[in-house]
Amino acid sequence: MEKKYAKWDSMIDLLLRKAIFFNESGSSADQPIPVTPRLRVNLENSRFRAQLTKKITAAKKNMSGQAGQNIKKLYLQLDLDTHAIKLIETGKWHLMAVGIQQIGTMELKEHLARIYRFTNNKNELVRAEAQLAVLNLFGFEGLRFLDVITYQLSEWQQMKLLKELSVIPHVNLTGIDKWLKSENASVVVFALKLARNYHHFELYQEIVACLEHLESSVRTQAIYTLTEIYSEDTSKKLLDRVPLEEYNNQLAILKAVKKIGDEADLPRLQGLLNTEDLEMKLSVVRAMASLSQSGMDLLMAWPQSQSYPLKEIITQVKSEIRV
Repeated sequence: MEKKYAKWDSMIDLLLRKAIFFNESGSSADQPIPVTPRLRVNLENSRFRAQLTKKITAAKKNMSGQAGQNIKKLYLQLDLDTHAIKLIETGKWHLMAVGIQQIGTMELKEHLARIYRFTNNKNELVRAEAQLAVLNLFGFEGLRFLDVITYQLSEWQQMKLLKELSVIPHVNLTGIDKWLKSENASVVVFALKLARNYHHFELYQEIVACLEHLESSVRTQAIYTLTEIYSEDTSKKLLDRVPLEEYNNQLAILKAVKKIGDEADLPRLQGLLNTEDLEMKLSVVRAMASLSQSGMDLLMAWPQSQSYPLKEIITQVKSEIRV
């Protein structure tokens, strides 16, 4: 069996090379890519077809320009799109995901309506592949599925979507303001990441409003985003939230103030030095020391500055600043 697979690989690799360099051979665009009778016979074998399809889709992912278009042409010429649709229509989630992925990779926009409805499918893998496929087909406009999805976007899926977007030419994306008010908390989190990554400063007020969201994960992401999209009073707004927030978000706020705060924040920060929590105390000291020399002066003048643990914390922060 291994020998057979090796022969199949050689046959498929040769065909792919023909396809990639098809136009360079002087062939016109409307001519079919030459396919041997032997390969056509093998196409009837489902295992061979699966191996061929896997290699063609992998090649398409790594090819752009004319070579990529030639790979797509070969895929359609061999009617592999018909088999992809059949996979989707099986109703079996693992086969559906494979078929949807092929449609997206091959940029078959004519099948958008067929796969768009799967962006909110109950099966996580199916909807993940459908969302990525829609993005492949329409770029930033493909994010319109965020209008309708009710299932949560996992952290992993959000990472995959952002990675996919990073290689797509950026356009003026509309709709983020609406997604920031979505009833789906994961959509709000993703919208905050989009606002941050693509510098949507016009959404500042909507981002600030997310600081009062019921979901902690949304508030956390809002804090991160306001570290990049901020105004002169953002640090004050963040410090106002400290007594209302849970521990991890309090630390996130202090880290944000360390970056975007100013001397006017020093009295508020100084008031937080009384905490018994060592990590919180360290975060406060880092923020104060980073804002200005006045911050360090206030720290040194603090009554406990020569006592444990504040003395040791100040020494550590001083060494960090020198580095």
